[in-house]
Amino acid sequence: MFNHIPGLLFNPREEWKKIAHLSDESIKRQVPYFVLMALIPPIGFFWGTTQVGWSIGDTSEVYRVTIESAIPLTVLFYAALVVTVIWLGYFIHWMSRTYRADSFRMKDFVLVGYAMTPVFVAGIFSFWPVFWLDLLIATAACSYAIYQLYIAIPLLLHVPEERGFLYASAVMMMVLVLAVVMLGVTVVLWEMGMVPVFVD
Repeated sequence: MFNHIPGLLFNPREEWKKIAHLSDESIKRQVPYFVLMALIPPIGFFWGTTQVGWSIGDTSEVYRVTIESAIPLTVLFYAALVVTVIWLGYFIHWMSRTYRADSFRMKDFVLVGYAMTPVFVAGIFSFWPVFWLDLLIATAACSYAIYQLYIAIPLLLHVPEERGFLYASAVMMMVLVLAVVMLGVTVVLWEMGMVPVFVD
């Protein structure tokens, strides 16, 4: 399950070809991958914000978040990552008939989960929060995850390259919709009091 990580990061096209040759039963066994890998960014941010802290600009003051306020935010962050994979997987499956793709739900969850590998791995950097560096790495990881989707959909779902490009573009539209929904939910939760509380 985890042996695909180096290939997905450094030689994605070849690695997706290997994943595409797995049997349906082997694909189903890959489902726990995203459930486990999605733990890395939330745990990293929890540790980084509560134990290490960060400073802004040239100031020597270090900002930390209380453990009590970080726990629910960590749980919500994890839930957001898992829901993203599941929601996009369902959307890919729903669109499969339109694009005549070789699809079933578990395969689509695995596709999105593996495509998000750069995002999950980038979570390692959150253990030591440096704002500009984390922002740069998060942007690069999200861009690379999008690239993975464009490679994976034609290969794993066995659709022609041109149709796969349109399919992946439709999925990207749903990613944008999901991003807006997540921002809205975040605002509502913050209004309800789920905000980080800083250590005095």
